[in-house]
Amino acid sequence: MQVITHLRELPPVPVQAVIINCGTRWVSTLALLSTLRHAGLPVLVIDCESADGSERHFHLLSRQAGIKFHWLAWPLRPHGVTLDRLFSEIAADTVLLVDSDVDIRDAGLVDDMCRHLREHGDAYGAGFLQPGEWLGPPQHLLPPRTGYFAERMWIPLVLLRTAPVREAIAAGASFMARRPFQEIAGYPRLSRLLGYRFRVPGLRHISWPQPVARGGSAALWVDGTRPAFVDYDTGAALHAQLTAGAHPLAAMPVARWGGVHHYHGVTRARLGGVLRAAAAKLGMVSKQSQAEPLTAEEDAKQRLAAHYGIDIAGLA
Repeated sequence: MQVITHLRELPPVPVQAVIINCGTRWVSTLALLSTLRHAGLPVLVIDCESADGSERHFHLLSRQAGIKFHWLAWPLRPHGVTLDRLFSEIAADTVLLVDSDVDIRDAGLVDDMCRHLREHGDAYGAGFLQPGEWLGPPQHLLPPRTGYFAERMWIPLVLLRTAPVREAIAAGASFMARRPFQEIAGYPRLSRLLGYRFRVPGLRHISWPQPVARGGSAALWVDGTRPAFVDYDTGAALHAQLTAGAHPLAAMPVARWGGVHHYHGVTRARLGGVLRAAAAKLGMVSKQSQAEPLTAEEDAKQRLAAHYGIDIAGLA
């Protein structure tokens, strides 16, 4: 484990894997080891003010397992802010983002992602496409076609070209999640105020007249309908701007999703609503991945011992 204090201290490499650890040392350990084994890329672990002894843990892991990786301490910020900074400062041509709660189990997946990206020269990245869908009953208790979950790159594991992402961020785009309200075209604050009714059970079904035509508005339309609001989860707004600028995502076949195990709910308490519904629909969620964080930690420990020969007691 080599500690650095700035991204410019990283050795120049064409592809750099990055894992962001925020107090999830055991699942982050599994993410690190599965990336080293199945991706074969240099790995940077960015630690954001972990209070669980992560730094000592990874020092011990490095000695016990004889592995090499870089360690960088950053302040704890919203995930989108951290990703914006990462792509604004890193020198690598391509970055493989690996969520701290991801376990790569397909030995050829990352190689195929790299090849897929090379074959699509205009693409901003390669990975799985998480499709957009309407937020509605039963998960959100909303009237049909009210809110829309925007299409995005599947952020837990995605390979991104640095240059187009950096250019988009410099132009004002961001990885940050956001939820614009758009019922009253051109008046986002009034639209947000009107949107508060969706929080009140007795007011949720009060409708607002739909506009007849788009009228040049920048609002998102879906199948001829303008949603009252749009959920842009992490990376979705950036994906929208890049694809609008002729930089598509080189999408991997959905069947390959089975090669990635994602412990949903470790870095977020729960994957709720449309995210869990979409994940289940696409086969991204297993019974184990729906477990509480403690169960996910224990499962990660078992895999570390069984598949990577890690002395769990020695690390603990």
